[in-house]
Amino acid sequence: MKEALKALKTNPEALFVLGYMLFPLFALIFAGLGLFMVLTGSKIMGLILLLVFTQVFAFGSLKLVGMRKALLADGNK
Repeated sequence: MKEALKALKTNPEALFVLGYMLFPLFALIFAGLGLFMVLTGSKIMGLILLLVFTQVFAFGSLKLVGMRKALLADGNK
């Protein structure tokens, strides 16, 4: 399992898919679901979705994009 994660961190295509596509999509889905839950009455669970899961995926996306840029910069040198 550790080898697979290390290979994922060194593959710019995989980081592109995760950082630019999947994590932002998950953040958008959780934000919409959290907003829906707040508006329909489940305020606590909706706020948890909005404040925790949405932020995890949004900042995770930024971290993966940064990892990809650093990996591509090291590859050009």
